[in-house]
Order: sequence, then structure tokens, then C-alpha cells
Amino acid sequence: MKRFLLSLGMLLSAGVVFSQATNGTVEYKRVPLPAAVIELPYPPAVVEAAMSDYLSKKGKSKATDLKGFTSFRNTQALQNDTANADLYFKVERKSRQEKDISVLSLLLASPTESAATATSIHHFDIEQAKTYLNELAPAIGAYNLELRIKDQNDAVIKAESGYKTLLNDGADLEKKRADIEQKIADNKTRQEKQKAEVEKQRQAL
Repeated sequence: MKRFLLSLGMLLSAGVVFSQATNGTVEYKRVPLPAAVIELPYPPAVVEAAMSDYLSKKGKSKATDLKGFTSFRNTQALQNDTANADLYFKVERKSRQEKDISVLSLLLASPTESAATATSIHHFDIEQAKTYLNELAPAIGAYNLELRIKDQNDAVIKAESGYKTLLNDGADLEKKRADIEQKIADNKTRQEKQKAEVEKQRQAL
């Protein structure tokens, strides 16, 4: 019950406001390729894991690395569209100083084709690509929240385990103290008896 309340509290307090996707470009072999770009308040590793979890289920294909880009094959590009597409993403940290902020780019074509010579079909235009990223951002946020909840639950479990260990140790110490106090009392009783015996033998001497 405690874990549920903790998770619910984190869900209610996670009012993350995402920036909106914008027009941008991504360089491939020094050639700029058109792309939709969005900033996300999570480290690149979290963004990549969230995308792999979400898009692999949606597209039923695993992420494939393509020379610095991540491709998801046979993925639904647009809602209510039966045609699937190969989507190409690039995830980078914003800067060395901002390691926990990622820049996610969605290309309009394969990165192996330049903007000038691309012959593949663009499954959506720049506005649709921006909409796609804007709709993808909450899914990444939900994945990050799940990680936070899991980490917090693990921290609670660890703290509870440590507390139980200390309680058990305390009970053992209390028992040992009681045993020692009893032994001290028994020792004092034997001391008095032995002292009386010493006096008795002195009298006899």
C-alpha cells in the first residue's frame, strides 16, 4: 500500500512541461539533413531506452544502429495510417554542462541519403514530424517516471530491509545484555558465598 501511495504521489507531482518540436537539421557526413528536433529533460540513455521500449512495441521491430542513428523498421509513422515506415532518430546530449538534457531528432529520410539527392519517399513532412515528436515526448516522460518510481521503491525496500536488520540486531543485543546481567548477578551471588566460605575457613584456622 505504501508503495502504491508513493507511486501515485510521484505521478501527481510529475508535472513535466515539454518543449515543442522545431525545424532543424542533422549532419551526416557533413551534409545537413532536414529533421524535426525536440529537447527533452532526460539523459540520452533514458531517452534511447524509452524509445526502444515504446517504438519496438509499436513497430514490432527492435532498434537498429545505423552509423550514429537509431532506426525503427516498419513503424507506424502517422496515426490512422496503415502505411508503415522506417523511422530514423538521433539522440544527443545538449551540451557537456547539460548532461541530463537530450536533443532528439527525427529525420525525414534515411541518413544515408543527402537532402539534395534523397530518392526515398518521405512518409511525412516537417510539420507531421514535429507532431510525431510532440506526441512521443509524453511516452518518454512516462518511461522516465516509471524508472523513478522503481528506483524510489527500491530505495524504500532497501531502507525497510536495513531497519528490520537493525531491529533484529537490537533484539539480539538486548538478549545478550540480559544474559550478561544475569551472569553478573549470579557471579555476585557466588562471590558472597565464596567470601563466607573464606571467613569460615579462617575461623577454623
